[in-house]
Amino acid sequence: MPEAALDVFTDKDFLWNADSNDAYLYGNEDANRAAHNVGPEALGHALESATTGRPYDSDDMSDAVRHTPERAGLVHDIVDKFGSDPELLKHNGDSGESGPLYAMKDGLGDITSEYMGDFQQAMYEENAGSDMFPTFGSAAGLDPGHAQKFLSEVGQDPHAYAAITAAQQAYTSDVVNGVVNDPTTSTTSMDGRVRDAVAPGAAIAGIMSDSRADAIYQYHAASDADFNEAAADKAKWVSRILGMGVDKAAEHVPILGAPIGWASEDIQESVMKSIEQDTTTDAEHAAGGEYSHGR
Repeated sequence: MPEAALDVFTDKDFLWNADSNDAYLYGNEDANRAAHNVGPEALGHALESATTGRPYDSDDMSDAVRHTPERAGLVHDIVDKFGSDPELLKHNGDSGESGPLYAMKDGLGDITSEYMGDFQQAMYEENAGSDMFPTFGSAAGLDPGHAQKFLSEVGQDPHAYAAITAAQQAYTSDVVNGVVNDPTTSTTSMDGRVRDAVAPGAAIAGIMSDSRADAIYQYHAASDADFNEAAADKAKWVSRILGMGVDKAAEHVPILGAPIGWASEDIQESVMKSIEQDTTTDAEHAAGGEYSHGR
């Protein structure tokens, strides 16, 4: 999708028609809102397909497609667009004063998961050629500030939150595997290198915890149950993210001493536990402790 087209469809004043054959839209606020969200949701799916090289509804466990300069460049533009204007994606379930494109968040969460290496580079302000936090093909070169604001907003959607959390844990596990098992000339201690390896993933985990708490307690746009129910499907992302790491060696290699299939199952179980335990309370949210809790 050319940048000009992205600008047109993501303009806050773009008029989305109600896409529905329902004869009873008039006076039915919920049905009317859902009909107007069909277009933005489809846009999110189109962007997901364009940036991943796969149909948006393909099998979550299918192999990833290597990122081309064009696909990575589009991700850069998407993150810049919404990172500089996150209000476009805002979903305020209480007042209805939401941004026009919040229905896109599911697709944007999948894009984030697919480009987890790029987001971890941005969080750690690493260069595009980072050995510790590699990308899967061409690098998107994300702006750190835009990436953080983008994550904060997109993570308020239960499905996006679950996909990003699964990808973060899988990617971080693969990075730690490299630190532990790959040969190195570094003079930094193993503990120090492991701390460096988990730092950007920990930051993303903290952002996700805050985003979830905001969606539940500030905007009342979702519930804990919504987040927990989304986790089971999105945990399947783990295998694909681990596969990206395996692709670096062009063969299936052990992850932390275990076959990749076993590692995938273990990490999926860890993802489920962390998502289910990331249940917040009003008191915790008021205390502002969710970011640290996520880390």
